[in-house]
Amino acid sequence: MRYLHVKIPKTDGVKIPYIVLEGQRDKKSKTAQKTCLITGGIHGDELNGIALVKRLLDYCEKEKIEKKLKGTLLIFPVLNVEGFKKQTRVNPLDRKDLNRSFNQKNKCPSTKIANALWKKFYTKADMVIDCHDSGKRNMLLPHTRIHPHQDKTCTTCTREMAMAFGSKIVIERKGKKGMLAVELGRIKKTPVLTIEIGGALKIADKFLDEALKGIINIFTHYDFLKGEAKLPKKQYYLKNRFGIPATHSGILKMEKTLGQRVHKGDKIGEIYVPMRNKTVDVISPMCGIIFSLQYVDAATKGEIIYSILEDKKCHVRRRTMRMVEEVVNIQM
Repeated sequence: MRYLHVKIPKTDGVKIPYIVLEGQRDKKSKTAQKTCLITGGIHGDELNGIALVKRLLDYCEKEKIEKKLKGTLLIFPVLNVEGFKKQTRVNPLDRKDLNRSFNQKNKCPSTKIANALWKKFYTKADMVIDCHDSGKRNMLLPHTRIHPHQDKTCTTCTREMAMAFGSKIVIERKGKKGMLAVELGRIKKTPVLTIEIGGALKIADKFLDEALKGIINIFTHYDFLKGEAKLPKKQYYLKNRFGIPATHSGILKMEKTLGQRVHKGDKIGEIYVPMRNKTVDVISPMCGIIFSLQYVDAATKGEIIYSILEDKKCHVRRRTMRMVEEVVNIQM
């Protein structure tokens, strides 16, 4: 294990652990060896991202991957070390989001950490795989996220990574200033694939197995390893999902499960409102697939408690009025 030491004023500094796996160099090849950087835990409460990196490290050790590898893997089990210790999304040293701190000019601890990672590692990588989950309260279906860039080549490369990973769902979303994927794509034209798996502080073993296969797919597609990528028959490229907020504060009981198909009017669950001693049904406003679910049993009025990928071709939907106009560019 190696460490990146980042000096932070008035603290003992931060030590970020990482592992370097270097493959066999082909002396006959005139092309430079590729470097892939894999990270977890940029948000400290996203356990499945960290667990996925661990699963990858276990796989590399079991398969003695360095004997088969072409190129270099830089693997970071957890980037937001202080956030992980406190189980917070943000960096507790300044309460800022590490994934909004890249290529920024302020001198806060998160920016110092992001800039140190940027200078020593990210700018030298040919591609990046960034592993996330949904945080403390919600569980997500496994999917990858890509961000459109002004540079079409970078956008194409990131889409190619998503295709190689092989998740059935790929979501394209506009990123925010300071995000790793946005800044690295904008400045260095480096493709960054974001993997989203599970959440709610629960390790999703089945999802992690699928995600590990996806990472191995990327390695084989880009010739880090020999082999053939195993891809699904169909992949769905989407640009949005519809989040449904709680209508009341109370105790939440969900009846549907993650990934389950629902129709408009179906009961998703119910909320018990103790202030009125009544139970309110949670009803789906559309047809589609449940994309995320809140796994915490306390509902707060106005908070998103589940989301749906709308199926615009559903036979049930065609018989009903079009109620929701906010969902755009989603085709199942």
